[in-house]
Amino acid sequence: MKKYYNAIFLLVFISLIAKTGSSSDRFVLIFFGEEQGALAPCGCFEGQLGGISRRDTLLKDYETQGISAIAVSTGDLIKSPERQEEIKMEYLLAAMKEMGCILHNLGEKDFEIGLQALSFASQTNTIDFLCGNIEINSPFPLKYKKYLLKELPGFNIPLKIAFLSIISESLIKGHLLDFIRVYDPVQSLTPVINQIKGKADLIVLISHAPMEESVEIAETFPEIGLVITGHGIEDPIESLMYVNNTPLLSHGTRGRYVAVADYVVKSGSIRNTSVDIVPLDDKYAASEKMQVLLKQYQQTLKEEDLLSNLPKLPLEDGNFYIGSLACGTCHKKIHAHWSNTSHQKAYTTLSDSGQQYDPECISCHTVGFGYVSGFANYETNRNLAHVGCESCHGAGGKHIKNITDSYGKVNENGCLECHNFDHSPKFQYPKYWGKIKHPKEIPEGMSENTHGG
Repeated sequence: MKKYYNAIFLLVFISLIAKTGSSSDRFVLIFFGEEQGALAPCGCFEGQLGGISRRDTLLKDYETQGISAIAVSTGDLIKSPERQEEIKMEYLLAAMKEMGCILHNLGEKDFEIGLQALSFASQTNTIDFLCGNIEINSPFPLKYKKYLLKELPGFNIPLKIAFLSIISESLIKGHLLDFIRVYDPVQSLTPVINQIKGKADLIVLISHAPMEESVEIAETFPEIGLVITGHGIEDPIESLMYVNNTPLLSHGTRGRYVAVADYVVKSGSIRNTSVDIVPLDDKYAASEKMQVLLKQYQQTLKEEDLLSNLPKLPLEDGNFYIGSLACGTCHKKIHAHWSNTSHQKAYTTLSDSGQQYDPECISCHTVGFGYVSGFANYETNRNLAHVGCESCHGAGGKHIKNITDSYGKVNENGCLECHNFDHSPKFQYPKYWGKIKHPKEIPEGMSENTHGG
C-alpha cells in the first residue's frame, strides 16, 4: 500500500512540474496589416514574402505547440476604391475569420472603399472593427468599437488584454474629411485608459500613425505595454524600438511580415519575453484552407469578368493594336526570334497558375490591356495574349497604314513599367535586354531611311 501511495504522489508531483513549465502558460499576439490588397505573392519571382496562406500556417504552428495565438489586424486591407479591391476585402475578412482573428483596426484605406461597403462589412462580420479617435457622419451605420477588452481563454485565472486604437489625423485627407472627424489621440485615449485601469492585465495600442506620433503617445501613457505602429514602413526588420520599457514595432506593408509579441503568465500576471518581426517566407507551407479561398477569389474575378468590364482608355490619334502575328507579316525574322523568348509565354504563366482573370496580373502579360482595342480577354482577342511586339514598341495600327512614319523607339523606362521592384527586383536592363533583343530587319523593298521602325 505504501508503494501505491508513493507512486500516486510521484505521478502528481511530475504532473505539477510538467504543468508549471508547459506551453499553456504562454501566449503570443500576432499582428498583421497594411496588406493593401495583397492576398498572396504574385509569383513573378522566387523568394517573395507574405500571403494569407503562410500566415495561417504560422498561426497553426503555434496551435500545434499548444500555444495560444491571438491574431490582430491593424488596418488598410485594400489600396484603392475599385471593385477588385472590394472583392479582396471580402476575401481578406473571410481569411481573418478562418484564422480566428479577434479584431480589425480601421485604416484610412479601409474608409476609401466607401462607407456603404464598409458598413456592410462591419454588420456582417463577427470580427470587431476598432477605431478609438474618430466620429463618422454617414447614412450608412458603421459598427465599430472604441476599444476591446478581451479575456484570455485557457488560463486558470481570469486575464484580460485591452486593445486600444487610434488613427493619425495626417492620414485622413480629401473626400474622407467629408464624413470622418479625427480627434486628438492623447485626448481620446486618456478617458479610455482611466476606465480600463485595474480591469486589464495588459494594454496594447494599435497606432495607425507614423512612428514619431506613436512615440509621443507611448511617452504620455507608460501604462501601455505594447505599441504596434509605423505606418508605411516597407522593411520593418529594423523598426523595433523602446520607449522606457514599452516596445514599439511595425509589421511592414503588403502582409509580408507579422509582428509577434510573446508572453508568459506567472503568478497571475503577464510578462513579455520577446517581440519580433517575422518574415512570411517559404518556411511556412501553404495552408490548404487558404489555398481554397484563393482559388475562390480567382473564380469570383472570372465570374464578374472584371477584365472586360474595367474602363478602357482611348489611344491617341485613332491608333489601335494589331497583335504580334500581324507584325510578323513583314518582320518574319523578328517574329521568329520573339517566338522563342519568355515574352511569348507570358500569358501562359498566368493561365498555368489560374491567374489569367486577374486584372492586376494581366496588364504585364498581354498587349494593350486597359486601352480600347487592347487585350480584353482570351476568348475575344487571343492575338494580344503574351508580351508582344506592341508591349514594347507601342500600338502598331498607324504604323501598318504608313510604315514610313517614325515608330517603335524603345528605352529602359518602358521595361520598368512591369520590371519594377515589386515584380522584378533583380532586373538589370543590359542583362535582360540581351535575352529578348531581336535582330534588325528591314522589310523587303524598304531601306533604313524609308522604314519608320
